Amino acid sequence: MLGGKTPSEFMKLPIEERENILRGYLVTDDDVQIEEGDDFGLFNKEIATGSLLQQEYFMGEDEAGKQLVKEARQIYYRENTFSVRSHWLCEFICDTLADGKPIPIESLVQRIIVRVDVEDIYDMDDDMVDFMPEGEKEKSWVVRDLRQLLEFTNAEFIRIEVSGRGALDGSDPQTQEKIKEISGIVKTLIEQFGEKLTIRKLTQLNDGQSIFHDLRSWLMLE
Repeated sequence: MLGGKTPSEFMKLPIEERENILRGYLVTDDDVQIEEGDDFGLFNKEIATGSLLQQEYFMGEDEAGKQLVKEARQIYYRENTFSVRSHWLCEFICDTLADGKPIPIESLVQRIIVRVDVEDIYDMDDDMVDFMPEGEKEKSWVVRDLRQLLEFTNAEFIRIEVSGRGALDGSDPQTQEKIKEISGIVKTLIEQFGEKLTIRKLTQLNDGQSIFHDLRSWLMLE
């Protein structure tokens, strides 16, 4: 990946040349699918090998290796669009690619899609709520998960995608219940991100085609 160069030799190249080489292994035009259990990059085969560039174990723990890893991580997180299920967002924002050392990535990510399943109700029971710190208590897992988006302070694009069956325009009872569940946190996110944040319903048709419908109008009714 480094053209036969050692990390030290690679870091002597001009920054523009280094970045262009790294992009070839770390950036894709498709959404990067973040899925639990995908340790081998099966959902993102085009850039799977690029994960090695983000690990000091492979690049080295000297100054050159650490700088290479830093540049690789910045390109990967800043220049890709990530798609992640809401319940896996917590794992995503704590990057463990760097040799198991968790490193928060919220400030790096520019574009993210968070997928919420309309058919799953992740309500917490009272015992679990009682164990949460004061001021952080939520009655819904998905609300807790979406609240983490407030930390993506440099994001230029955030989309919440509510997927599932029901009316295409989100008027069915199940989608309406989900909208009611998340309306508070979504309004807070809109206050922070404005037009950078969108929310829409995704419905998969029998022929595999996906239909989208904007849900902001429903939120304003809550």
